[in-house]
Amino acid sequence: MIDQLTEVADIYRTEIVDAMEQQKRLPITYEVRERRFRQAAMMVRNDWLRLLQSDQTGIVRFAFPGYPQPEAEIRLYNPRAVCSVHGDKGCEHTTAAYFALYQRFASLSDWLAEWRHSASKIAAPSRTMEKTPDAWHDVLDQLAGTFPSIGENVPFHMISSAVTLYRQQVREAEPFEQEWKPLFRLYAGLFGLRAVTAGAPAGGFSIGYDRWQYGRLLDSLTDGIRDELNLLSSTRRLFAADPFYHDLEELSRNLTLSAENAQGRWLSVYHEMWESLFNGSDARRRELDTLRRLKAAGEQAPALRLMTAYLELLSGVSATGLDAALEKSDLPLFPSYLDMASSLAENGDADAARDLLMSLVPQIKNYMESVSFLDQRTAAGRLADLCRETDVPDETAADILFRCGSAAEAEYAEFLLSRGHYREWAAYHHLNRSGLERIERTGLKTMMEEAPMEAVFLMNVHVEEQIAQKSRQNYREAVRILKKMKRAAKKAGRTEWWSGYIGALRRRHQRLRALMEELEKGGLLS
Repeated sequence: MIDQLTEVADIYRTEIVDAMEQQKRLPITYEVRERRFRQAAMMVRNDWLRLLQSDQTGIVRFAFPGYPQPEAEIRLYNPRAVCSVHGDKGCEHTTAAYFALYQRFASLSDWLAEWRHSASKIAAPSRTMEKTPDAWHDVLDQLAGTFPSIGENVPFHMISSAVTLYRQQVREAEPFEQEWKPLFRLYAGLFGLRAVTAGAPAGGFSIGYDRWQYGRLLDSLTDGIRDELNLLSSTRRLFAADPFYHDLEELSRNLTLSAENAQGRWLSVYHEMWESLFNGSDARRRELDTLRRLKAAGEQAPALRLMTAYLELLSGVSATGLDAALEKSDLPLFPSYLDMASSLAENGDADAARDLLMSLVPQIKNYMESVSFLDQRTAAGRLADLCRETDVPDETAADILFRCGSAAEAEYAEFLLSRGHYREWAAYHHLNRSGLERIERTGLKTMMEEAPMEAVFLMNVHVEEQIAQKSRQNYREAVRILKKMKRAAKKAGRTEWWSGYIGALRRRHQRLRALMEELEKGGLLS
């Protein structure tokens, strides 16, 4: 295998030398490059690379220790280098693969010494960079450029590894001056969130745990941005930082408008920035004018309508454009529209909140079908609260909750019972084939008091289902339900009906000895 690797290195010597030179020109900071070269050289010198494939077509594959076990593939004829963990943006594993090939025909130590000598003549590293928005943009673009290219169903560890590396690089690139650190960290948080959300797989994660971890990572990044906003809003603003604050106005707007994934999260970040950091009337009026010009120019970003409404509320003017019906492209922002409706209701503008709520109605079913059941339950609860807060008509509230399907079961049942619609309550559970546990949880006790015979007819379905299972445990459950039916029939004054019902049940199932024993134990045959 060693001889074969040497042969491949000799055939592709020119391509390897070119690739080594390319390593010097990757769009990363000096500190990142130096650490990457040091780690790669250590792997090669300690013989940590395990050769998996080497052939004359120019394809070389190495495996590295660690979990998940990284693999680097080099295609010398392209050239192209890909790591199973970090993708195709370059990392210590692909660099080590090139180093292992290079040292087959030249001295790696001499190459590293020459690079360090030439790098020492380069301008000062990022810690002493010019304090301008453009300089910070360049540095953070370089750092975020290490995030891998991500396709469908990517493992979460690829994103997590990129974030860990990014955070290390940000700490190394921070300004020395303490007063500049919060502002730089805010910039770093925004660029990091953009890199992570842009890298989210379009088809979602194939593993539920990865999806949960990704959500936690987004929460962590958002919390970091929020912490820096709170710190900056509570301290005196540096006079020299004015260009950065003007730049942040445009940066936050552009990032929110261009977000393709996690749109609601970006909208939340935008809202918090304008609520806590930019609280001057002039700045808000300027931003509102900009948003209105974008809208008039035909900007189609789904977030624009809500961004404009947020600025209008913060500026003390009536929110506009919220009564237009939602499109399917607006579904990712459905929770954000609920936030806006809640804000309007809390501020006493019930009419605007009601108009916004009505604009959501046509898309409720589509939204429910596009999210997890947990998100459905959250949205259903908020919709029910908004129906109460905005005093929508009963028939409208019933329609809204019905559109939510099973996610709004508790809320819809509570609504029907509070309005005395007992028959509709029973029909709803019949229609949805609700289990007894769901029926008991959503108001069976109230039904037994207010409409006992409706409750009896509904419970009868579950008695028959339990008996059909033909097991002792199911018979016991059937007896438990029958006892509830007996109390309800007695409440309705239908004791004669009950006697006829239980007699017919006994005759129909008299061959089921275990059932008869359980009915006898329950005192239902006396």
